[in-house]
Amino acid sequence: MKKSLFVLTAALAFGAAAAQTATPATPATTTPAPAAAPQVPTLTDVPAGHWAKDAIDRLVSRGIILGYPDGTYRGTQNLTRYEAAVIIARLLDQIRTGDVPQGSLNADDLTALQNAIQELAADLTALGVRVSDLEENAVSRDDFSRLEARVEELAAANGDAAAIAGLQTQIAELTARADDYDALRADVDDNASQIAALNDLTVLLNQDILNLQDRVSAVESAQADFVQRSDFDNLAGRVGTVETRVTALENAPKFSVTGGLSPRIGRIGLTSGTTNFDVDRLTNGTFAAGVFSDLSAGADVTVVDTSQNFNRSLGLTFGVRASNLTTANGSVIVNSAAINFSTAPVQEYNSTTIRRAITLTDASANGTVAGGAFSVKYTEASNAFKFSDYLFSNSDGVAGPGFVATFSPVHPLNPTVTVVGGQTTSPALRGTTAVPNTYYYGARVVVKPNTNSTVGVSYAQTETSRTGFGVDYNVQLGIVNVKGEGVISIPNSTNGTSNSILGGNFQNAVNNGDKAFYTEARADLGVARFGVNFRTVDPDFAANNDAPTNIAVGNAALSINNTRPYDADQTGFGAAAGTALGPIALGAYGDTYVPYNANAPRTVAFGVKAGAKLGALELVGFFNRVTTGGTLNNAFSVDDKRNNDYADPGMGIADVPYAYTSTVGARLRHDGTATNALVPNLNFTVQDGYYYGSRSNDFQAYANYSGTLAGVTIAPLVRYHLRTSSNPGSLSTGDQATLGNTLKYGVKLSTAPLTAIPLQPSAYANVVNRISNGGTGVAVNNATTTELLGQVGISLNQFLAPGATAKVGYSYYQGFNVAGTTVGADDVAFSASDDRVYSGRGGQNGLVNGLYAQVGWNGLAANYGIFRYTNLNVAPGAAGRTNVGQGFRVNYTFNF
Repeated sequence: MKKSLFVLTAALAFGAAAAQTATPATPATTTPAPAAAPQVPTLTDVPAGHWAKDAIDRLVSRGIILGYPDGTYRGTQNLTRYEAAVIIARLLDQIRTGDVPQGSLNADDLTALQNAIQELAADLTALGVRVSDLEENAVSRDDFSRLEARVEELAAANGDAAAIAGLQTQIAELTARADDYDALRADVDDNASQIAALNDLTVLLNQDILNLQDRVSAVESAQADFVQRSDFDNLAGRVGTVETRVTALENAPKFSVTGGLSPRIGRIGLTSGTTNFDVDRLTNGTFAAGVFSDLSAGADVTVVDTSQNFNRSLGLTFGVRASNLTTANGSVIVNSAAINFSTAPVQEYNSTTIRRAITLTDASANGTVAGGAFSVKYTEASNAFKFSDYLFSNSDGVAGPGFVATFSPVHPLNPTVTVVGGQTTSPALRGTTAVPNTYYYGARVVVKPNTNSTVGVSYAQTETSRTGFGVDYNVQLGIVNVKGEGVISIPNSTNGTSNSILGGNFQNAVNNGDKAFYTEARADLGVARFGVNFRTVDPDFAANNDAPTNIAVGNAALSINNTRPYDADQTGFGAAAGTALGPIALGAYGDTYVPYNANAPRTVAFGVKAGAKLGALELVGFFNRVTTGGTLNNAFSVDDKRNNDYADPGMGIADVPYAYTSTVGARLRHDGTATNALVPNLNFTVQDGYYYGSRSNDFQAYANYSGTLAGVTIAPLVRYHLRTSSNPGSLSTGDQATLGNTLKYGVKLSTAPLTAIPLQPSAYANVVNRISNGGTGVAVNNATTTELLGQVGISLNQFLAPGATAKVGYSYYQGFNVAGTTVGADDVAFSASDDRVYSGRGGQNGLVNGLYAQVGWNGLAANYGIFRYTNLNVAPGAAGRTNVGQGFRVNYTFNF
């Protein structure tokens, strides 16, 4: 029996794939081995050459048998049932947990296992026969008791001693047989669980045998298709070669050609009448928006110049792209590069000559140098760059050719070096119209002391105007952000005196330089935000402070864009606070300044608000006060800010309505674009500000919304604005002209293409009307001002042929008592926060209407429009009353 268990265990272990080992603390079957890296114990008492040594070594290497703590195997010692149970349990655990992969038993192992099971079954059968035989001849304990009692009786009666001895011998034999029976019964009971487990194991092994047979059959049937090992090695070598070549190709330089062709011809001009007028106000917001704009400045219908009847362009652009360019030593890597050409008209920068030729449009490259990132770009027409808010802020692009190059070398401070240069005709940079163009150049270095902080140093120069130096910083210190900038902009000369630093005139340069400085600190505590600032800015930093007749005076910022956080010509400081305490809305600001150089009174302003919030809905009351030299400022400002001296005294923190005015009032506002909007896409404001110094009042209520109903996109708007004063004589003429009320309302409607209808039509209809009454200004004369704009159009999105479209639209604009009728001002037609449609209040009257159409097919577009302007201030039939113009444009776009 014990030998059979050993053979079975060995057969199972020969198929095991994973070993478990541990140093046992008790005999061979105690602690299961952990899953750590196996350490096979060495058994010292298994002699070399023993017939069972290979089997024992395999069992030990698989963690089935571990040996005794003293390193011995004790091969001649009997295997107890407990030890056998632990061995078999280990094997079953390995099979159950997958440590023995399916199919890991080979045919020889399975044969040995089957023989071991059969031998074990035979031993169990023999054991069963012995048990049955003993059961048939067994005596019970009651029999022993009766016999012992009988012996005692005979002894007491002084019976025959020989008979008594014979009885005792029988009792001893029966006791031995009973003990043997009990041992066999216990043996059977102890092995019952192993027998049940072996039955389960037999089922699994039979399935393994069947699977193995199937695999052998499949291998035998497919053997004819197998390649030889040498063929496989040869194929693997070829694959490796191909992979190497593919990798080399992926890393090799790549080149491509791109471009496009967009020829265009068109014209817009008067066919009758003599008054020029614009048509953009009619086509804005329609399919024809901008179509006629590049045919004439401002899309004006003008008197046609017969020498230039047509605006035409070939519109050819082409370029070369390259990537994965590397120098021989690998120190310079160009990730991508491009160079582009075009046939656009080019103006010579030293004259007014216009030439048409294939010219370089732009070129660019980026990559790494010695591990540091770099980029460089050259452009022929508009060079865009920005150093800081007060120096070289030209993000919209300086007219003329120029370049921008940046480099970020590998360094702990993460520096970035920027170099710019170019030639321009911009008055903002050249400082005078006496010089037709000027060269400019500059350099900037920015370092990052930490992830969220930067410090920059800038140098800027325009050849005919100024030299500028600047330092700026943006440092994050925990919850506090400190930001600021200092700039000195030095004119080349002042009153005939050179300010050249290189010429040794350092003191002149410092004394005559225009200076700008500001610093601000902000802290965000989550529930509250705070900010403080100080600034002092020379008046020459005003955006349009350009004196063409004096080369010494110009735009000190050398900038086209106005990104100044604090306006020019002031020295002052301020503070602001605001909260985000759930339903509580609080805000406050205080600010004061004096003119930069003038001995003028100080202006002091402060304001507060308090109220409640529910999501994006806020209701607050507010109070503002402004004094100059201690006197209350009574300005009744249209834009709710005192003369634009300071765009936002609340620093974007306080958000006090009517800031920098002397007002008291309330505001209810909902932001439909906020993520916590109560009604998405619904924006409305209701506010009232009372100017207590001039006893004037400003009330505004406006709203707009965008949504879809039954497939139609609807965007209505409404605005009501009332401005009154009980003391109009205290107001300026400009403020008097704003008194009265304005009602503005409109809607934009549009549909998506109706795909279920032939030609797949879509349509739009837009209308907005404005009515303003009252006012005491001289220009208005208490007259009612009205503006009306209407637009309708239809598009056939599948017209006659696939990809073909046809569109037609009509627009109408009329204005009575407006500032101008020939030229539209800002496009605020569908803005709910502005009184105007296109023009302010005035004394002009007129109407403009037009019909326009477009046909398109696969990049080809043909546009035509006819427009009429009627000047209602001119009597019917008089010259200049009716003016008619027409325009057309044909263009084709093809990209490759």
